[in-house]
Amino acid sequence: MDINKTIKEMKEKGQIYVSDKGEINLTEKGLKEGTELAKDSPEYMRQVAKKFKQNPTDKETVNIKDLKDEIEEVDNTKLSIYERMNIPENDDLKNYQLFCKLTEKNPEIDSDMIFKLMKEAKYFEIPNNLNLLLLNTKNPVRKVRFPHYLCFLDFNIVVYDRIYCSILITDLFSIAEKLKRKDLPEKIDIMGYYHHEEGWGWFKTDLYAQSKNKYMRKIKEYIMNFVDFVNSEDVKFTFREKTEKNIQRRIASGKVPLPSHNKIRVVGYLARYLNQLEEQESRTRFSHRFWVRGHFRRFYDKQKYKKLYHDFKEGKLKRFEGKKYNIDDGYLRVWVYPYIKGDGILVNQKYKLK
Repeated sequence: MDINKTIKEMKEKGQIYVSDKGEINLTEKGLKEGTELAKDSPEYMRQVAKKFKQNPTDKETVNIKDLKDEIEEVDNTKLSIYERMNIPENDDLKNYQLFCKLTEKNPEIDSDMIFKLMKEAKYFEIPNNLNLLLLNTKNPVRKVRFPHYLCFLDFNIVVYDRIYCSILITDLFSIAEKLKRKDLPEKIDIMGYYHHEEGWGWFKTDLYAQSKNKYMRKIKEYIMNFVDFVNSEDVKFTFREKTEKNIQRRIASGKVPLPSHNKIRVVGYLARYLNQLEEQESRTRFSHRFWVRGHFRRFYDKQKYKKLYHDFKEGKLKRFEGKKYNIDDGYLRVWVYPYIKGDGILVNQKYKLK
């Protein structure tokens, strides 16, 4: 932060005045605007106030030369992005709530249009243990059919140095088909937010557009894996309906009203495998452990794998534990599970947020 530049801008806006002794004072306008700003992040202001109560001061002004230290003291009051946005971290769909609040603050988009799309969307809350697999399975971007023409994925995933929190997917192919429109662009829009040490950011792109951006490539791969896993026999849904009474109660208490949504859970072999994977990850201690990424193996040569195709047709492979065979674009494929190899600490990416 350029303090001198900031002070100059605040003086020009009439928010502060500086005395001959170098003391900075808030004007009436500055106090009013500061009060409005504090209302946007009440939890943050409570924490800052708590910090200064622990270190009381009777100063009503601050000298320019001391300002840097004062600002650093405030900045060291570290809060999560949920606390800054006044979102309880143990609340349902906290990433949906974060998406809503960041959309309201985003000057680059038509927030009214985004909220209209969200009203029509089908919501999926994805558990962290399933995210472990979705992030660690190779999967090329290809033409797929989404569960709904508007999907909202509520999750929390670490991609390199960023934490991504939810995605809104708009399938314009399905919308054009539903409305019998031929003038809509042939693409699938994906939009979402992320946060990191520097603050927060957003993205919007076409799922099928080629990209060299390392973040977008991982996000697109995650989406492709979601589409594949959502149709797995080991993935079940619990529908959580939000009543009008629940919505009004949250509004009355100053909270973001939540939509009805599908909470994903895994069962069967996949659930047991995830438990083993989490246990294996938690036992890491020293060095040389790393992820071997999962992938889908496709059997394109139907003559070479004639027996495999025959067994699948006869239903002999559908219940083969640990191997989930299915047909994709006319070809048989099987998911090879990701796993941790080696001894010691797990290196590369971290998948659990502290």
